[in-house]
Amino acid sequence: MFDSSQLAAYLKRIGISAPRRPTLHALRRVHRAHVAAMPYENLDIQLGRPIRLEADALFAKFVTGGRGGYCYEHNGVLAHALEAMGFDVRRVLGGVARETEGDGNWWNHMPLVVRFPAGEEYLADAGIGTGFRDPLPIRNGSYRVGAFNFGMWNLEDGVWRCSIDPRVTNLTFDFELEERQVGEFAAKCEELSTSPESPFVKTLTVQSPRESDMWGLRARTLTVYDPALPDGKTVTVVADRSAFADLLRGPFNLTLADAEVEALWAKAVEQHERKLAEEKSDQSAAPASR
Repeated sequence: MFDSSQLAAYLKRIGISAPRRPTLHALRRVHRAHVAAMPYENLDIQLGRPIRLEADALFAKFVTGGRGGYCYEHNGVLAHALEAMGFDVRRVLGGVARETEGDGNWWNHMPLVVRFPAGEEYLADAGIGTGFRDPLPIRNGSYRVGAFNFGMWNLEDGVWRCSIDPRVTNLTFDFELEERQVGEFAAKCEELSTSPESPFVKTLTVQSPRESDMWGLRARTLTVYDPALPDGKTVTVVADRSAFADLLRGPFNLTLADAEVEALWAKAVEQHERKLAEEKSDQSAAPASR
């Protein structure tokens, strides 16, 4: 867990004072502030940097480095902070898209389960880019968080499924309740952060769930999901490097050097052009309608 000075710096980073006690109200405050302050992103993977899950490395990246990260990193940071505040936290086995892609997706996610003295358990998860800002009770039901809806249901003894608002994405993830150790996720983390076939390697991604909308950048395409809009979202293509830098440093609240922005912009342009070429090829290959 974080030591007292690291915890103080973490709380400053997310912009809240230290909770007096590890209550459900305190958990909600911390979870919401964490998600608001630090976006989900895979920029180190895009830059070819190794992903490290040790507490000091996570602290250096997220807190002093002004960055975000992907699922193992986000929930690693959140777990270390919650433990330092006195919460009963378990890192558990998760599988994003296991419902549609099968058991091979186990280990691709590391959610957190927080247990309170009365026996209530909550899912805390800052590592889903289109996820929930408040922790969810681990009991069957549908839960509204801000403008979005999330589902929770029990599949079998000790195995649960969480669904994301379908207006944003057709995505679920499964998780167990048994405690796991960080080291058990190391192999899958390395695979997802280095394999040429990994979606995290293929596409630059930055995402931020908010109260009334969700922002998502994939390569050069910015999608803002907003249920209040007629189409439920807006989609724009980032015009140039300057707009790209402003987006990362502004709405996404990331600290990045100019050289990093330059390298990431080159990645985003290449990925965007490749996607356009693939779409054009698919259209050319489609049979003509009569």
